[in-house]
Amino acid sequence: MTERTPMPPAYDPKAIEAGWYARWESANLFRADARSPKPKFTIAIPPPNVTGELHMGHATNFTIQDVLCRYRRMTGHEVLWLPGTDHAAIATQNVLEKQLAVDGTSKEEIGRAAFEELVDEWYRKVRGTILEQTKELGASVDFSRTRFTMDPGYVLAVREAFVRYYDKGWMYRGPRIVNWCPRCQSAISDLEVDWQVHHDTLYRIAYPIEGGDEKLVIATVRPETMLADSGVAVHPEDPRYQGLVGKHALLPLVGRRLPIVADAAVERGFGTGALKVTPGHDAMDYEIGERHHLELINGMHPDGRMNTPFAPAYDGRPALEARELVVRDLEAGGFLVGTEPYTHEVGHCDRCGTVLEPLVSEQWFLNMDELARMCIAASEAGLVRWHPERFERTYLDWLRGIRDWCVSRQLWLGHRIPVWYCPNGHRFADAGHPGACRECGSGGLTEDPDVLDTWFSSALWPIATLGWPEDTEDLRSFYPTSVNSTDRGIINLWVTRMIFSGLFFMGAVPFQDVIIHATIQAPDGRRMSKSLGTGIDPRVVIARYGADALRAWAALVGMSSQDVRFDESRIEGFKRFANKLWNATRLILGGLGAEAVATPAPGAGLELEDRWILSRLQATIAEVTAGIEGFAFQRAVTAVYDFAWHELCDWYLEAVKPRLRDGDPAARAVAVHVLDVVLRLLHPFMPFVTEELWSRLPGERDFLVRDAWPEPQPGFADAEAEAKMKPITEVLGEFRAAKKLAGPDRLKVGMAVLEAETDRTWDQDQKRLLTTLSSVRLVSELPWAGYPTTIGAVTFLARARTQGELNIAEIGRKSAQLELIESKLANQEFVAKAPAEVVERNRRIADELRIEIDRLQGGRT
Repeated sequence: MTERTPMPPAYDPKAIEAGWYARWESANLFRADARSPKPKFTIAIPPPNVTGELHMGHATNFTIQDVLCRYRRMTGHEVLWLPGTDHAAIATQNVLEKQLAVDGTSKEEIGRAAFEELVDEWYRKVRGTILEQTKELGASVDFSRTRFTMDPGYVLAVREAFVRYYDKGWMYRGPRIVNWCPRCQSAISDLEVDWQVHHDTLYRIAYPIEGGDEKLVIATVRPETMLADSGVAVHPEDPRYQGLVGKHALLPLVGRRLPIVADAAVERGFGTGALKVTPGHDAMDYEIGERHHLELINGMHPDGRMNTPFAPAYDGRPALEARELVVRDLEAGGFLVGTEPYTHEVGHCDRCGTVLEPLVSEQWFLNMDELARMCIAASEAGLVRWHPERFERTYLDWLRGIRDWCVSRQLWLGHRIPVWYCPNGHRFADAGHPGACRECGSGGLTEDPDVLDTWFSSALWPIATLGWPEDTEDLRSFYPTSVNSTDRGIINLWVTRMIFSGLFFMGAVPFQDVIIHATIQAPDGRRMSKSLGTGIDPRVVIARYGADALRAWAALVGMSSQDVRFDESRIEGFKRFANKLWNATRLILGGLGAEAVATPAPGAGLELEDRWILSRLQATIAEVTAGIEGFAFQRAVTAVYDFAWHELCDWYLEAVKPRLRDGDPAARAVAVHVLDVVLRLLHPFMPFVTEELWSRLPGERDFLVRDAWPEPQPGFADAEAEAKMKPITEVLGEFRAAKKLAGPDRLKVGMAVLEAETDRTWDQDQKRLLTTLSSVRLVSELPWAGYPTTIGAVTFLARARTQGELNIAEIGRKSAQLELIESKLANQEFVAKAPAEVVERNRRIADELRIEIDRLQGGRT
């Protein structure tokens, strides 16, 4: 360990944090041993996307995980906290395409080879930045096991998973309606749709009924999509349209015959209650079309331009431009019968912000029936616990209404789908790179051009990072992992998919506990975003206040509610707390050498304040431990903060200062012991300052994370000591508050009078502490103590040190007299029955006392 050097007068995080992390790494403190006989505790870190740098959400989540990992190491576990990053295919591709656009080019212009080089360079740069930020936060991850979702071993795991699903018969390819991003030119998951409020126009369009003059009015906000209509649907129980079912409507501007069908999916209360059915451009319409065998017309190109060769006036035009023309022509033809403002939510690509188009596309899908059943069964068996519990409902509700998962994406970047096609039309899945067709033996195989949804590879994170599909030592030792900590926004995108992947491939859930931490918002309540100017870089906060202050705040708020606003003032408060600990350590260590100090034993020459602080320490140990075990980190942080700041620093250390100066062995032993325990309790939350201070305590020291977690010692529980100290802290708390309120005049006036219960009696220990903690004496020890007072038998007065303070006793005496007289004059019976001259004399004396008190308080003699 480091040589003990003199402590600077104040704590400077910049001076110690980087140095301590380097020492931890050098000592391999965080490297897990798969062969250790200790019980295992594992967290596979939620891998940050390599699209940029860590944000406040990462800082909060990493803190929560690090608290658990450091705590478990101290409780005797072999801990693996496995770090890594995610390639985030669509997000990374968008970032790089934007950079290319700034340079006046595109990925198509530079070609695949050059684009792949750009991607590799981006990965190297950003991954390095993320890993360095992880160190700055003090995260105790095992960097020797760092993983990336595009590592060769991970790529093999992803391909093997697809093949196993394929061989099971659960992976299939077919035309289905999907969320299509015209900008990304790719399918987008339902869970990755960013719904935004739009203020549009609702158009009412008259569709003529074939064979007569009757018309059916349809309401829509996308009139351009009507060009691909293949039917009209009404509710089977809607009396307005029962006579039309089975007939045909004629599509305005096109003339196509549209069957009128009855379907219970139609909302009778929306618009006119009649629905234009466009199976190629709406998920519900697609299902209605399937049920009624309606024609599927794809009316839009993948880039968002209209695909209407049957209506040349609109063909090839962007959707919004086509809409204007369609509305113009409908109006000209007498088909547009009305418009009205309409507010609704429209889906956008959550990566590039483009409005999504529901399109029919050939995609790969994973059948979810059996996988969803496995997840629900695991939940019903209590195999996965959710914190808070309410989020299990989010998980189950999605599973019970789940659709097959569209796993293919039309991107350049990502895991290729391991399906191979031969020239003779055969198709098969193979995780490797086969040279010939399995069925006919022909060569010239081509691989499917699509890549897998990023979440498909992320779903394998807890198993692939440990070596699956190989039977590795890490997989046998550290799977299942222990905890998954994440944000509520990706419960179904990621957590659910990890659960069914673990169940299917390993036969066991991937973790026992799921922690859903708070979402960190900007100070004004908006979401944190660089584009909005509301993002806050954790590194800036660390540079200003230190990693420990940021971590303590993150632990305090991380599980406190669903949404938390960033509060820099509270982070600053934790920096002051670190400095408070620093100064407390300087006080305790003053005059001590490097040799060990004896450990206190219950009742062995301990004073009241020693017994009290040791008793309170046991309660604090229990509270902090319970908070961490129950994932109520705010409970743990609050308990150790309050104990360290108030009970240890404000009361105990103030009480034992004289004893520490005099070299009292008991005071030294207790002070060092309590500080040692406090630093161990705080270490998971504030590792840097606690390691620095703990290393300075007397005796041989290793590293805090290798030391044992404190356990309550029943022998130190002392209800009597706590009962005796309680009135002291209460009364002196009021005394200190009164002095503070006196402001700058307190030295001149030099007085603070506090109330205490009139029947209070104090023993010698209490009197000693009262004097030590307040520099005051009891009223009974002052020469004027015999005067009657209604403010209590126990009054504390500051010792006189200035001319103004010499007036304290006189002010107290006259105030007591005044209170007695005023109480008489306030008694109506006394005023009515006492002789008039007696009443008048009391009033005169009261006036004189007020004048005299004013004079004394003003400092006049």
